[in-house]
Amino acid sequence: MAHWGFSVARSRTVRIVSNLSEGYERLKELVRSDAKAPNVAKLLTDLTSDALHFLSSCKQVPLASKVHGKRYFSFTVKGSDKLSRAVNEELFNPNIRRQLNHLVEGALIKLAPADRSRLLYTIAIAYCCASDLLKTRDQKTPATFFECLIGHLFARSFGVNPRTQVEVLHLEDEASTLPTDFIFDLGPAKSKFHVPVKTSTRERVIQVFAHQRVLDGVHGFGSFKGILVCLTETKLDHKRREVVEICVPKQWVLYYRFIASMHRFYYFDIPARYAELTEGNPPMPIQAFAKFFEEVNELAASR
Repeated sequence: MAHWGFSVARSRTVRIVSNLSEGYERLKELVRSDAKAPNVAKLLTDLTSDALHFLSSCKQVPLASKVHGKRYFSFTVKGSDKLSRAVNEELFNPNIRRQLNHLVEGALIKLAPADRSRLLYTIAIAYCCASDLLKTRDQKTPATFFECLIGHLFARSFGVNPRTQVEVLHLEDEASTLPTDFIFDLGPAKSKFHVPVKTSTRERVIQVFAHQRVLDGVHGFGSFKGILVCLTETKLDHKRREVVEICVPKQWVLYYRFIASMHRFYYFDIPARYAELTEGNPPMPIQAFAKFFEEVNELAASR
């Protein structure tokens, strides 16, 4: 009987792994063809449900948080010492299945801000954690899933599909393009958005400002509004089981002042040291991603 129970559990895990893998490939195809389609939202909810189901069979391991005021844990498969990325205890809610309909229906704005933040964070982090445990040294899959999630949310909110490159220079017969995560063009005489998407930025954030500077230089300041969307800035020391936030606020201020201004910085898990920059000189517009859904009309109206 014990052997039968183990076989059933193993079979269930294999099925979930297969669903996550196949769903991930379908998600990439759907986002490429029509990122704003409601069936993308349905697939995102299915992947989230499968990821949460898998994680419910895993053990939560408390972590030593070096981040003031925040508690984190990791998931691990029972009997293994492999850890997932750090999860913010306050933002993660494994009981969100009923709220997932708000994503499918395009009605996230109906949720209270705190509930919206937890729902969005859980959708983003659950698949990433499952991928951490089911794959080895694979940073690309979680990052691509997060890009697909943001691509869908922006496309559906703005009602247009994104491009992934924009022309920046045309000399004689040669044209140069700038690759980026997403460009959203709402139409003639309407807003255009440059939307880089990162699970974390660390020191690489200069690329975000540099790309915005190129767009400002070629198309004119304000032609493209820069909106960075980032999951978190946490880093986990797997040996010590400690969590820290890797932040470079002084560099951000220099980049913002002397390279390019960004219209918004959205975080799912806002680092405290970056949140402080909202009161800096100059003040930087850094806020929770859940706020985006309250600002869509304002952003689209070029304000």
